[in-house]
Amino acid sequence: TLDSSRVDYNLARELYRNTNDKYKLGAGFAKPIINTTAGFMGAPHFIHSDPEADQELEQAFQRWTGKILRLNRNTLRDGDVFARIAMVPNRFIPGKMHFELMLTPPEWVTPIVDPLTGGWQQVIIRHPVVVTDTNGRKQQDYTIVETLTPTQRIIEADSRAPADVRAQNRTEPNPWGFIPIVHFKNEAEENHVFGLSDLEPVEPFMKAYHDVMLFAVQGSKLFSRPKAKFKLKDVQKFLSDNFSQEEIKAGRLKFADKEIFLLQEGDDAAFITADSGLQGITTLLEFIFMCIVDVSETPEFAFGTAVSSSKASVSEQMVPLARKIRRKRGQFEEYYSELASMYLAMWAQVENRTLETYQVDVGWDEISPRNDKEMAETVKTLVEGLVQAVESGLMGIDSAAEFLREFVPSMLPWVDPDADDDERRRVAKSLELLNRLRDGEGLNINDEPLPDGQEE
Repeated sequence: TLDSSRVDYNLARELYRNTNDKYKLGAGFAKPIINTTAGFMGAPHFIHSDPEADQELEQAFQRWTGKILRLNRNTLRDGDVFARIAMVPNRFIPGKMHFELMLTPPEWVTPIVDPLTGGWQQVIIRHPVVVTDTNGRKQQDYTIVETLTPTQRIIEADSRAPADVRAQNRTEPNPWGFIPIVHFKNEAEENHVFGLSDLEPVEPFMKAYHDVMLFAVQGSKLFSRPKAKFKLKDVQKFLSDNFSQEEIKAGRLKFADKEIFLLQEGDDAAFITADSGLQGITTLLEFIFMCIVDVSETPEFAFGTAVSSSKASVSEQMVPLARKIRRKRGQFEEYYSELASMYLAMWAQVENRTLETYQVDVGWDEISPRNDKEMAETVKTLVEGLVQAVESGLMGIDSAAEFLREFVPSMLPWVDPDADDDERRRVAKSLELLNRLRDGEGLNINDEPLPDGQEE
């Protein structure tokens, strides 16, 4: 009895695109919330023990980088993305097939889960089809239902489809032996079949921000237009001096374009302005904004540098953001590893290859952006401290090198007997080259003839 409730996908997309009139003045926060997290997550890279399989993974997923970035964004926004690997015709090479990564809208997909194993018994995909004429008017709509199981693929059009379409209904074997779809779920729960959108917890605050902002804008139209107040001894005299007889008889006095009023001694004129309550509204909007920042776990600077409190605290706000990105990456690693392993299994079957394992390691790029000066100062201070620790006997060279390796991605493991190269061998080669450069051994800098008997 797992909870099968799903995200309101249409509302989530409307909030992201800010196209829902009920949230127009508050949904502008949705896109920075999603894009900041997705942007810092980036695209993963994959490592496999077999060199040929590793190269194939790199080429395939590098070609799909744009879809991978969109997959991250859609999963955070919608809560669910069904990533499918399919073999489709190559449109540039007729008669040749190739693998393609396809992102299926989650509202089309219904997975049937085995209650004992948690695996999929079958996946049902309902493809909506809309037929229009040359003017764009809808003529017909129907649905093609695709049912995938580990052994077969069933394609069936509903009764509304034309006869020629229904004639293409078929059942064909599934050559892979598994369903080639991975369900990416955001903030997955054991008692939920589907994921959760990052916009769901923030939605009430977006609605509140919209309502307050709308009230402030409407009130501004009323309060910014002052009303005239007159204190008069003789009203009729004032009217006859400043307005025409037609206006007086009609009872409609026109104050537009009135720059001068003629007043008698003792009369007074002033404007009545109401308090717009702008200070209270501003305080309330700031409070709602901070609620959005806290609930979405998004730093203030992501919403723009116009926020005064964000200008001097970017480095401090990067700490919780980096932790959020690591948590999101950790949640997605399981799905990406499954997707890469699935691709290798399909590729090995097509290429008639046998791999010892389909296990794939997932890696990510550095999270925190650093400028060159900060990076150089950090490495310099770290190296000086490690050198002092080694020379004083508090740390071994191996430990110091492994610790430094976390800050210098280009470093290899200090000692790796199974590899052709490691950092210790690199250091030895570098020292040997430096000694030769200092001594000038074997070097002829000025291109002068060498003495007799000396080889270059």
